[in-house]
Amino acid sequence: MRAYKIFFVGLAVLLMTACSAEPITLPASTPLPSVPVQLDPVVEWLRPAIQTCSQQIPERNWIVLSEDTQLAAEFETAVHVYSNLDTRASQNTFLITSDALQVVTNPALSLGSLTFSELQAVFSGKINQWDEIAENLPEAEIQVWLYPQSMSIAENFNRWSGLSPQSLSPLAYLAPHPLQLRNAIAENPFAIGILPTRWMNAQVVFVNIEGDQNIREFPVLAELTAPDPYVREWLFCIQNQVRQ
Repeated sequence: MRAYKIFFVGLAVLLMTACSAEPITLPASTPLPSVPVQLDPVVEWLRPAIQTCSQQIPERNWIVLSEDTQLAAEFETAVHVYSNLDTRASQNTFLITSDALQVVTNPALSLGSLTFSELQAVFSGKINQWDEIAENLPEAEIQVWLYPQSMSIAENFNRWSGLSPQSLSPLAYLAPHPLQLRNAIAENPFAIGILPTRWMNAQVVFVNIEGDQNIREFPVLAELTAPDPYVREWLFCIQNQVRQ
């Protein structure tokens, strides 16, 4: 009986010692570096490719933001994706693809083409009625749609059309996003505007521009604040996604 008592006392002491032992501290996991990706509204059609590549390269925490978002913290690397002829591009600027500007109208308007001089006259407000262009067009006021001059697509259009910001029609409506411009054209049979080719769909039709000698295709660029091998791999993935 004494032996059993000694055994149980020893077991109890052992259990109490085990329960009061210091817990084992596991090493804390290191958080992934965050990479903010600021998107120009004109290139937001890249979002599906960005999402796919962000999942394929999990070594970074990819944070997709609009272009006008103010970054509240310092990041080792940040990415700005935009469309423009950037003469200040650095060695950390990479070409993703290119996109072309198109003049678009509502499908109900039977406008197959414009001369380049007619394009300039319409978007400068010198021609205000559709029947001033052709007799078969309706006697209706032209509703011109453009973008705020702060957007890269506005600068690209100025370069292509040869029109300065001061010479554009003061009566033009302004769309803050290509999607909103496309919807506005789709809702008004007398509207005309500018869209990148990547934003075209069946809601609008493009207008052929006769005598156009200017460059209307612009690069889609990614600018990095600092080099990062995982960001370069991510950009390469996006390039491949766009080609598919």
